[in-house]
Amino acid sequence: MGSTESTHPPVVRVSSRARAELRAGEALVFDWTGLAFCCAVAGELSLRPTTLQEAQRSSAYLPLSSGDGPLVVAHRRAYPLLVGRDIEVDCRRRLGVRSFFSSLPPDLGLRTSFGCETSPGPGDQRGLA
Repeated sequence: MGSTESTHPPVVRVSSRARAELRAGEALVFDWTGLAFCCAVAGELSLRPTTLQEAQRSSAYLPLSSGDGPLVVAHRRAYPLLVGRDIEVDCRRRLGVRSFFSSLPPDLGLRTSFGCETSPGPGDQRGLA
């Protein structure tokens, strides 16, 4: 996967709005979706809610530091992309559907898969209110 100079574990800050939208018994997961391009395999990150049971029982997920916030986990393949990052998570409702999003660049997984720079740049932060 990609390399970063920092080796400190990722820190996730979950906004009060996102905490309010999480239901009892839910956690957040930075999941990994594998994509194939001809002879190469890449992947992309997504952020979604899941059950606490799935988050805690699956060996595919690693816990992330979220302070006193809700449980946040990352898929083993997504974890290296998150190392050294301070991540903000928020949630908005669109047409009544919860949509969780983070301050990570939207193309982080593909960017890393193709050997591009993974460190945060000036345009990488999404506007979190």
